[in-house]
Amino acid sequence: MTRGWGATVSGGAANAADGDDSSVSGGVENIALGGDSSVSGGVQSVAHGDGSSVSGGLQNYATGKYASVSGGRGNEASGESSSVSGGASRSAAATEDWVAGGLFQDD
Repeated sequence: MTRGWGATVSGGAANAADGDDSSVSGGVENIALGGDSSVSGGVQSVAHGDGSSVSGGLQNYATGKYASVSGGRGNEASGESSSVSGGASRSAAATEDWVAGGLFQDD
């Protein structure tokens, strides 16, 4: 389902592109909420920040502006321009913060 202006959904099941110029490509129950945000595959992931992206994985969240999550499960990139690459239950909360893989961050 698309609600955003210029939004696209390509394949998959129960996906939604609600942000303007947002996109979802494949996967199941993914949502692109931010303007110019994108989700590519995966299951139950959300790209909420403007310009944010999630690529694959399970229940990943990119909530910061220009934030990104690549794979893994239960990861969140909430800082502006932050990123998480794989792993599980990892969080990148500060501006330009990045986390690479691993499990259950405790800092």
